[in-house]
Amino acid sequence: MNPSDAMIDIENNPETPAEEMGMAELLARHESSTDNPAPVQGSIHMAKVVSVTGDGLMVDIGEKRETFIPKNEFGKAIPFSPGDSIPVLISPDGRGRGAPRASWRAANEQMAWEHIGQSYQRKLPVTVKVKNEIRGGLLVECDNALEGFIPASQIDLRPSRDLKRWRGQSFPAYVIELDPRKNKLVLSRKIWLSEENQKLKAETLSTLKPGDVRKGAVTGITSFGAFVDIGGVEGLLHIGELEWSRTSKVTDILKVGQEIEVKVLRFDPESEKISLSRKELLPHPWDGIETRFPIGTVAEGRVVSLTDFGAFVELAPHVEGLLHASEISWEAVNPKPAELLRNGQKIEIKVISVNREKEKLSLSLKRVHSNPWEDLQKKYPAGSVVAAVVTSLAPFGLFARLKEGVEGLVHVSDISWTKRVRHPEDLYQVGQEIEVKILEINPAKEKISFGIKHLRPNPYEVHARGERVSGKVTQVSDAGAVVALETDVEAFIPASETSMDKTEKPSDVLAVGDTVEAKVLFVDPKERRITLSVKQLDRELQKAAVKKYSAHNPRPNLGDLFE
Repeated sequence: MNPSDAMIDIENNPETPAEEMGMAELLARHESSTDNPAPVQGSIHMAKVVSVTGDGLMVDIGEKRETFIPKNEFGKAIPFSPGDSIPVLISPDGRGRGAPRASWRAANEQMAWEHIGQSYQRKLPVTVKVKNEIRGGLLVECDNALEGFIPASQIDLRPSRDLKRWRGQSFPAYVIELDPRKNKLVLSRKIWLSEENQKLKAETLSTLKPGDVRKGAVTGITSFGAFVDIGGVEGLLHIGELEWSRTSKVTDILKVGQEIEVKVLRFDPESEKISLSRKELLPHPWDGIETRFPIGTVAEGRVVSLTDFGAFVELAPHVEGLLHASEISWEAVNPKPAELLRNGQKIEIKVISVNREKEKLSLSLKRVHSNPWEDLQKKYPAGSVVAAVVTSLAPFGLFARLKEGVEGLVHVSDISWTKRVRHPEDLYQVGQEIEVKILEINPAKEKISFGIKHLRPNPYEVHARGERVSGKVTQVSDAGAVVALETDVEAFIPASETSMDKTEKPSDVLAVGDTVEAKVLFVDPKERRITLSVKQLDRELQKAAVKKYSAHNPRPNLGDLFE
């Protein structure tokens, strides 16, 4: 009786159970069917082990008839002892002596085919063990007797590229093709997984709700996240929900097949869309940040990225702060972070502000060291006169650098008391060494204010109302005359104040180049205005002369009056 005949018997036997008959049940069935000790050729018979030797074992097949089964039927070791009952397939002796021959291996193979055939008919899974990977799939063992094949496309729900990882594993599979005559057996684990997933999916969806914490396996990875099977149904774990810190590549954290714990953020029963989070189950890295890194703390950090405006520095796992370009160096003006720092560099950093709510840390590299601005303030109090080198010129002023390397500004309004400077480049050039007076040093704002005009007194503050001054006429108009005083400032004589005599125009009494004496009527240092009067001075001089000579010479001559 060949294996295919045995299968036909099972298919047509009305006593075949509706449920799967396991190997133990098949063996029991054959044992109960051999109450007649007479062996029947082509049938499976229970034989008793008589003795075991190094070459094999001797069995009693009934009617006190014994036969030998060689060791090569059992593999490396014989698993039986004298007295054990084992199934054997009875067949004629190939040597023509008429004595029956018993085979343990053939009996097992035939029962295995019976079991596989029954499972195929009843659409029940069988358990297989992977022996090896071969081209195109896996070579498996069924019921410890038959070899089967699982194509690569039938191993998993998704393509399985690494076939070696299945070696030695046992799992259920469905028979999808069999032919005992050709010893052909093809199975599918994918079909079994699909059925199990459908059952699991229905169960999962019936109980799933936002806030649930589930264990799952990563089934796929994309640039924007990962798909996770949480029980027959997949959810999306977005890249932003992997960790509390910024994540550039999902594969840096997860790999396909990895088991993780996730939290359900959102679930739509109609579309069956599920949003998951991994970071929600991790401790928030910013918890207690004010205590761990209070303002003023100096800690070691690692530069993780550079930008045009600064650098991001990691102080603790998933805790990063911004080191602004202005906080990198005391000396450098408008520094470029990439020229002073490098990715991965470890630096000592000072915390200058903390915002837990916005998850922001402001850091400083330069404040780890003493503030040179404070040292400058002590070294150069306001009013100090120092040498500086012009570094740049602008319409609003010029920048000059001290020997300590810091720069200060001379505003255009602080260049001259008397001249209105259109552009500093009219008077200075880059690289020129000049003398300046320190007006103010502000360490908090890191600013120095210089003055050039302050090197000498404000000439507009030198003159006082009622003072007698002299100067040279530089300009005459109908409105009056402009006079350059000896203090290098200009004053104005209104037309009405040019003479005691009545004149139609100032040019009748004054001309460019004339030297005149006048009295100061008005001074405004802020507006740089001085108003003079020749008339007032002449009147005062006349009164003084009259008073001087009236008592001694009632008739003074003209020469006496102006003596």
